[in-house]
Amino acid sequence: MITYTWKILDLFADGNSLKKVQYLLSGTNGQVTVQSSGNHKFSLGVANKELSQIVESDIIQWLEKDTTQDDINLIKLAIENQINALESTQKIDFPWLAGTFTI
Repeated sequence: MITYTWKILDLFADGNSLKKVQYLLSGTNGQVTVQSSGNHKFSLGVANKELSQIVESDIIQWLEKDTTQDDINLIKLAIENQINALESTQKIDFPWLAGTFTI
């Protein structure tokens, strides 16, 4: 099961109204961690509190809501796909370094 952790990096406002955020989302499944950062501009009416009343958990809730379509969070889905790809492959050495050594 993937554990997701949101981190809010920056806020962008117009007057007393939050308009956009920069975020970092980490997804961890066992030993594998994938991160995605980006900027998100909120849909009209989603960020519905004055700046002075906003806490980080509000922003995370709004991000979750605003980036979910048909019950699927698109950012989390991208992280899940990357984790699945990493788990289904094996790390190898660079082929051009095979058989080389250093003194």
